[in-house]
This record gives sequence, structure tokens and C-alpha cells, in this order.
Amino acid sequence: MSGCFDAGGATGVNYSEEIDIVRDHVVNGQSNSDLIGELAGRHGKVTWLAGPWNDKQSDQQVLVSASIRKNLDDRDHELTLLFRYDRTSQDVILDKVLLDGQVQSVVGGAVAMLAMKLE
Repeated sequence: MSGCFDAGGATGVNYSEEIDIVRDHVVNGQSNSDLIGELAGRHGKVTWLAGPWNDKQSDQQVLVSASIRKNLDDRDHELTLLFRYDRTSQDVILDKVLLDGQVQSVVGGAVAMLAMKLE
């Protein structure tokens, strides 16, 4: 697995701490890092990125994304989980699931994640 910990760009802000917090966050007995690794399997490539949730909002909201690139059925796919991390409350929330750049419904996201697990 790979990770990119500095998504601050021109601002020079380092988000490695927020990425670590989101990766280590446990839901239903499994860390996000373990979930992403399980979805990626042996052949998937994982990239973790972070940055401000929205430049117009408080800097207390951070967007952390985990993208999995994987070949399924002879086609490259990208599954991205977008997490919102609140620095004040320390809450980690899975906000959206994207498959090949398209927002998935709750059911569609679950199906997409299940498909990524199949190798």
C-alpha cells in the first residue's frame, strides 16, 4: 500500500496526523486501514490523501480520501472512500463512496466495495 501524506500543496500544510487518525479509526471492530487493505487485496494500489474539507469553511474539517485502483474484469476501476474528520470533535465519518468518479448510493457503495473484494 502507498500513501501520500502531504496534500497541502501551496499552503504547505501537512495532514499526515489526520490521515493516521482516519486510518486507525475502528468501526465494527475493523480499522479503516484494514478495510481498505481488504478491499484492495493483493493487486490493488491504495493512495491516502488529505486536505481541507472546504476552503470556505473552518480549517477544523478535513477531507481524507482512500483511493483503491484495481483491475476487475479486464478493466481498471477506482473506488474512493471520502472521510470527513473533525479536528474539534475528533469524529470520523464516511461521507461518500465513489466508483470510477461517480457517487454511489448506500446500496451501490456497498456493492462496489464487495466487488472490489472479489479478485
